[in-house]
Amino acid sequence: MSELQELLNHPEGVKCACGKTHKAGFSHVIIESGAIRRVPEVVRSYGAKKVFLLADHNTYAAAGEQVAKILSDAGIPCTVYCLPGTERVEPDEHAVGSVAMHFDYACDLILGVGSGVVNDVGKIVANLTNRQYVIFGTAPSMDGYASATSSTIRDSLKVSLDSRVPDTVIGDLDILAAAPMRMILSGLGDMLAKYISIAEWRISHIINGEYYCETVAGLVNEGLQACMDNLEGIAKRDKTAIAAVMNGMVLSGIAANYAGVSRPASGMEHYLSHICDMRGVEFGLPFDLHGIQCGAATVICLGIYEKLRTVKPDREKALAYVEKFSYADWAEKLRAWLGKSGEVMVANEAREKKYDKDLHRARLERIIAHWDEIEAVIARIPALGIDMTSNWNHRYRENMDRLKSGDLDEVSAVIKALMHRDSTRGLSNGERKMLHIAKQILVSEIVLAEDVAYPDAEERVNAAMLSNGSK
Repeated sequence: MSELQELLNHPEGVKCACGKTHKAGFSHVIIESGAIRRVPEVVRSYGAKKVFLLADHNTYAAAGEQVAKILSDAGIPCTVYCLPGTERVEPDEHAVGSVAMHFDYACDLILGVGSGVVNDVGKIVANLTNRQYVIFGTAPSMDGYASATSSTIRDSLKVSLDSRVPDTVIGDLDILAAAPMRMILSGLGDMLAKYISIAEWRISHIINGEYYCETVAGLVNEGLQACMDNLEGIAKRDKTAIAAVMNGMVLSGIAANYAGVSRPASGMEHYLSHICDMRGVEFGLPFDLHGIQCGAATVICLGIYEKLRTVKPDREKALAYVEKFSYADWAEKLRAWLGKSGEVMVANEAREKKYDKDLHRARLERIIAHWDEIEAVIARIPALGIDMTSNWNHRYRENMDRLKSGDLDEVSAVIKALMHRDSTRGLSNGERKMLHIAKQILVSEIVLAEDVAYPDAEERVNAAMLSNGSK
């Protein structure tokens, strides 16, 4: 059983130290070579009698035609509908409306064959028609496979609409590895964006009191690190590496479902990507795949956070800027920059009181009061000049060998290394568990050897490790 599937085997939810009961929202994930042959099995598991197969012209050629034949050979009828147009299709009112108007109500299950647009539209239509929904991914290109929302263009504005989580996510590694390399790189770009999204989630928790969960953040970091450890394999279309990207895509969706917000998976880098989409649609400007744009925007955001490492908040300067700020001029700039969607954004910002001076002043005071905490979060974001490809698998195996040795000096070395890494770059979920185990071993030895209480021994270990400052 895959680790991803294990996360889904708790329909009642998983109680967390954050106080929430986390639910993934869907039941099955299949990511393996030859997974296409399991489509009839998945369809029958939901008692479906007829399938509405949704694709676009590219994804139908990549896998849709083969899926339709496999269903037919298995005695399962299906109605096929391809999104109109041979060029890039956008997930807007026209796309959703065309599918809704061609939907075959004799079908009791919708099967999306594709990636971003097909999945976003399929989830909306499944929600509207109250049908089971299965997505068969054709490229590891974006992180929305398992999310409960659809990224769409409504009234010319890029928004995330509540839709529904797929009941099953299927990824055939043979097909995923054969996807256009730009789509594979799009998936990698979407994962790299998590460096920014997780940091900004933490920062918003500090400034705005927004809900934050370290367990959820750990899941995302684990998926991100697996991608970083497989960079060379991704370039070679190695199936283990492609599986790491696809797993990361699905894991990001699970994390967002666990949290009940999109924060774990998207931050300012996604916002910048959406701006590119909106300007492209409005003015006919060139724009790229979502994940490619997210990856490029991540580099921009890394540069901004690098600059923030060198500054301190200045109350007088901030308040003076706000006094000079003209909301009317800003609204006019938005309208000129974004066209029709700019008008919608202006209305949204007014409703949210985004530029309310009193609210800004309160945020400013919280930023100043908690700047040390914010700086610590920023310090954990990789700098543009830092090599982000450190081999997690090698480090994990090395630390595990040290723990297995039983040598307390080796155990102490593991604790020191992991505590240092946690303070500078953060730990994956697996490394955090290892740190907990290593501390348990050392603390238990101190309790037995010196006959002290467990909390006192633990406090001594933490103090000793932090005072040493060892790397």
